[in-house]
Amino acid sequence: MRTNRLLGVLLALAVTAGCSSTERHPGEAAPVGSPEADVSPIASATPSVTPAEPTASTKPPKPPKSPKPTAPTATATSGRPGGGPGSVIRETHWRNANVRLLPFCGESDDVVAFRDGSNGHDIPCRILPGGARPVYGEFLVEEPANAQSREDALVLVELGNPGAARQQALVPVQLGSDGQTLEAWPVIRGDAPSAAGDKMMTFTSYRLAGQTVVTTVKRLDGKTENRRYRQAGMYGPWEQF
Repeated sequence: MRTNRLLGVLLALAVTAGCSSTERHPGEAAPVGSPEADVSPIASATPSVTPAEPTASTKPPKPPKSPKPTAPTATATSGRPGGGPGSVIRETHWRNANVRLLPFCGESDDVVAFRDGSNGHDIPCRILPGGARPVYGEFLVEEPANAQSREDALVLVELGNPGAARQQALVPVQLGSDGQTLEAWPVIRGDAPSAAGDKMMTFTSYRLAGQTVVTTVKRLDGKTENRRYRQAGMYGPWEQF
């Protein structure tokens, strides 16, 4: 009887020892609380990223330099330095000038008023036609005799319509006693036009040599000729010599 009990105890101990074994077999679940199987970490497949080297910084373009202010273009000043006597006549806008004592233009008025180069009459008188220019110099007698010398002007005028009888004249102009008014002296007349009015003499050039007017003219026959003029007396007309 005792032998049977001993056999039962030994059998019970064997069964208990078999149930507490931690050995794993294929297809068996791990017991609760058993350590997990070692897991090798997967090597990261993500390549190490090397930061790109910064490229050389491009300097922003310099703003364009503003141009240096240029000095105003020098304008030829009229008359003598300091705006002394003689400056007024050089500042004359001849195409719109008022000229006294110019009967050559066929006007009865004391003053010939040029506007845009013409006096506007039916038989017009034009000043500085064809782009002619005035000539300046001291070539006229001054009044009074002890007055400070002023420059005078010599300008070309033309009387008549294109296609009709026309005549040119050189007009000496001086400032009046008020220093402002333009006053004409006796003119230097060109030759009279042809009888048919289809030909005229023209002054192709003119200049001053002291108190002498030196010109080049184109005659009615088409030939050129040099002429010189001087005043016959202090206030007399001009004569060719």
